[in-house]
Amino acid sequence: MPTYKIRGINLDFPFEAYDCQLVYMEKVIQSLQTRCNALLESPTGTGKTLCLLCATLAWRKSLGSFSTSQSEIRSHISGSQHSDGSLPQSQGSKLPTIIYTSRTHSQIRQVIQELKRTTYRPKMVVLGSREQLCIHEEVSLLRGKAQTNACHSLCKKRTKRYCAHFSRVTEFVKNNPGLGDDPIDIEDLVNIGRSCGPCPYYLSRDLHKAVDILFAPYNYLIDPGNRKSLNIEWNNSILIFDEAHNLEGLCADAASFDLPSSLLTACISEAKTCVDLSIARREKSSDKSSNPDNFAILRGKVSFCLQ
Repeated sequence: MPTYKIRGINLDFPFEAYDCQLVYMEKVIQSLQTRCNALLESPTGTGKTLCLLCATLAWRKSLGSFSTSQSEIRSHISGSQHSDGSLPQSQGSKLPTIIYTSRTHSQIRQVIQELKRTTYRPKMVVLGSREQLCIHEEVSLLRGKAQTNACHSLCKKRTKRYCAHFSRVTEFVKNNPGLGDDPIDIEDLVNIGRSCGPCPYYLSRDLHKAVDILFAPYNYLIDPGNRKSLNIEWNNSILIFDEAHNLEGLCADAASFDLPSSLLTACISEAKTCVDLSIARREKSSDKSSNPDNFAILRGKVSFCLQ
């Protein structure tokens, strides 16, 4: 396998690299070394994902070995845990965590296939939703908030219907410290859950704090709720958005919300009442503190939203 020295970093690449690939990887390493943001483009078919992975992992490896030693992983597992069962981020290591995101899980699956072609074997895990990872015979049939609420209910130890899959996660992670040393995908996590019993969803959540690279869809970083649940030390992380064509739209969706028409109708009614009150005060006491025109404008804008 060819090895290239780029900006002082020894980089293993599965094939003889094209000139454009070398330039691309040099820019990736430059941005990492200088701790700056980078917006990189390359023509279709030039292996952007493979270049991005190799350059980032080569730079990360130059800082220190990946977290694949048995003793280090056991120290993560046997150490203190959060109240929700998730593992704390490495206390003894200041090495950054790589967070690699793409738009969909199908694209992430392709990224992991590219990772398998490289010589790099960082500790890794893929995050997914309950809809993709839940194997409980009843909860897996639900969707959205109903599924989340049912999952939370069954994970409470005092309930009679305590989820057996959730209860097996901690012991399974403890007995399998090498999990994630080789590239695994969502389907692999589901297969592990079905064959060995632990919940794939909480298994990935337990593993994600002791990895070198974390794979997830964009919304795990953009959506405030998902981002907060990760408890990642963002100041010591490398954020990668691969194929970020739809990132702007996703950010807009995350910052948007829906208002029911009944609420808008009530706002229109209250604005009209404020207009009438302002006019009445002006006529009765020459009170000009409240301008009815302002409420009229507000009423017009809210009415426009209903059209």
